[in-house]
Amino acid sequence: MVMALFAACPARGAEGEQAMSHASHHHGKRHEKHHAAVHEPAHAAKAHGRVHHGRTTPHKVAPAAPTTQPAPPPVPDNVGTETKLPLPRYAAMRADRVYMRRGPGERYPIDWVYHRRGYPVLIEREFGVWRLVEDQDGQKGWVHQVTLHGSRSFIIPGSVSYDGDASKVSTTGHADSRIVAYVPAGEVARGQNHDVPLMSSDKPDRTVVALLEPGAIGKIKACPQGSSWCHVTVRGYDGWIERRLLWGVQPGEIIQPD
Repeated sequence: MVMALFAACPARGAEGEQAMSHASHHHGKRHEKHHAAVHEPAHAAKAHGRVHHGRTTPHKVAPAAPTTQPAPPPVPDNVGTETKLPLPRYAAMRADRVYMRRGPGERYPIDWVYHRRGYPVLIEREFGVWRLVEDQDGQKGWVHQVTLHGSRSFIIPGSVSYDGDASKVSTTGHADSRIVAYVPAGEVARGQNHDVPLMSSDKPDRTVVALLEPGAIGKIKACPQGSSWCHVTVRGYDGWIERRLLWGVQPGEIIQPD
């Protein structure tokens, strides 16, 4: 009876060893699984809902494509940046006193003072409220836009004598003199070589209405297409003048009657 009990003990021990071995086998699997979990990649851990704080290799993110607005079309050189009107273009002085400055602003010094209302100038550039203009003698400077208007005028280029004085006086309007050349009637005028005839029409049977001295300023009423003449008025005289004899019209320019 004792021997049977003693023999049975190893049997239980073998069964227990087998059980322990089985348990150890499962424990080893759990340990291997845990060990594998420690070394699995971050992206795999993230897939299982786990986040590891180990060192990872950074990767460059492609920048988003910039959302650029299309650039506005450049303003052509023959169009004003402020008014979008054609350049160059003629204008006339609105006031009896107009200051021409060295730059586009009141901080710039005054180079010339014009005292000729209606005096024509050629606008070449625009900058804010300032206009770069040129007169008939090529003098350039900046004037304020409020001192100009778009009415078309002309001037008879050259110099003029007055009061029987043989000396010549510049008629460019640079000086402060208010002397304006007069327009004598055609019947009593003694024409000089520098005088410009104002004709009754642009037809072959035209007659002389008046003689215009250099420096005379008038208004342009029309310059028809294909014509070498312009319809003008000067201090109450109405007539026609050849384009080439006046300053204030572009070659071939068409000016429609008002």
